[in-house]
Amino acid sequence: MTLRFPRVLLSCLALSSLGLAAFPAVAADIPLYPTGPAEDSSFVRFVSGASQTVDVTASGSKARLTLDAANPASHFLPIAAGKPITGTLTSGSAHQDVSATVKPGEFVSIVALDGAKSGAGLHVVTVHESPDDFNALKASVALYNLDARCTAATLKVAGRDIVLLDGVTEGQSKRRQVNPVSLSVQLTCGGQPSGQPLSLGALQAGQRYTVFLVPSGAHSRVFFANDAVAH
Repeated sequence: MTLRFPRVLLSCLALSSLGLAAFPAVAADIPLYPTGPAEDSSFVRFVSGASQTVDVTASGSKARLTLDAANPASHFLPIAAGKPITGTLTSGSAHQDVSATVKPGEFVSIVALDGAKSGAGLHVVTVHESPDDFNALKASVALYNLDARCTAATLKVAGRDIVLLDGVTEGQSKRRQVNPVSLSVQLTCGGQPSGQPLSLGALQAGQRYTVFLVPSGAHSRVFFANDAVAH
């Protein structure tokens, strides 16, 4: 099967060959992909919740986007709505072909996870979200639960009995508006704390953030990404 990305996605991946740190410097030079006068843009990002480095590759070219522990998520890349994008995720000797079709105005995260068994390759989960809660005075925080072992996943404000997001089952997500302050969160699974608090840093008004809950060996792990769009 021939795997192809839309032209703008290939450009973004090529510019990312030096690592995700290149995105902020080049984002202003990347035009939105044309979607037609009556159709909104759509957006896709690639995220690694795997234990090893993951490469996103566009077939037919050497364009490659590398995701690692320091940079686990790409920016959201603008693409044409309704037109499938396809590619390959590679981690060590494991690889997984992926494909996604995104609706107008939709934001899609393609997340690479470790296989169900050690050394069993990659497991890919696609999360669709249609934001309708923009507030220029607030920050927006979501929890994506991608770990079946964490039942009723809840984020609390670290060190305080204040629930930020609660009851997020595996395969589901929740989002809410919060004040733009410095924030650390504590994950609980089934009512019990899991792992160490996660610092989200100083949240910015008008910005969106996602906390990813992923399996990690015998435990659950959380990390976060700024839902920035490459313009």
